Amino acid sequence: MTAFQFTETMAGSYHLLSAPEEERPMSFTINARSRSLSRFLGRRVVEIEGEVDAEDFADHKPLRGTLELDVVMTRRLPYRFEFTANDGRRYAFAGQKNVTFRRLLDSMTVLPGSILDPDGNEIGRAELRFDIKSDIFRFLKSWRRA
Repeated sequence: MTAFQFTETMAGSYHLLSAPEEERPMSFTINARSRSLSRFLGRRVVEIEGEVDAEDFADHKPLRGTLELDVVMTRRLPYRFEFTANDGRRYAFAGQKNVTFRRLLDSMTVLPGSILDPDGNEIGRAELRFDIKSDIFRFLKSWRRA
């Protein structure tokens, strides 16, 4: 049984390191879920799945990964997921929100990250944001106990 779940969308841009001047749109929507409350309390990690859309690289591709939610102790929110890109190869996204209380709103809504090739080498960079004005009510409404 799922202890809780929620949905989040982040959007912004990315570029490949081979073409840093070519910023392209990127977004992802995840459904995060904790399978059990006792497991979550032991290790504050939730499973995520959803869809990534990185223009001309991974157009509307399924993703799977994890999100660490121990922000009080670590002041971090690390996101990591894998997906198959348009070229048929497996890639990963690794990003982290670094939460500071001085800049709480900004640090909770900005997600810098890297796109990694199948060998773990960084091939791209992204900066994504949570749009508070248009997404906060949908985000809060998506939280539920299941």
